Amino acid sequence: MVNSEKNNARQLALSSIVYTSASIFGPLIVFGGIGLYLSKHTSGGKIFLFSGIGVAFIITNILQFFKIKALLRQMDKNHDKKKDKLIEK
Repeated sequence: MVNSEKNNARQLALSSIVYTSASIFGPLIVFGGIGLYLSKHTSGGKIFLFSGIGVAFIITNILQFFKIKALLRQMDKNHDKKKDKLIEK
């Protein structure tokens, strides 16, 4: 593997890890925090906390779906470029 390809693969893996972590913990902290606040300051019990966690779970899945879709499109473009280079040779 060429050094630049190795760096690109490493950067892609690192960015995927960072994005995945952020898309899980970001909504969880925001919506879980809102749910926790509402649970403590209302007489709703833990329903707001669990609702906030549920909303965070849904948003996380949506974010992951769109990220995977974008990665697949990028991989298809790269594959097409490599295929075109092979045809030219």
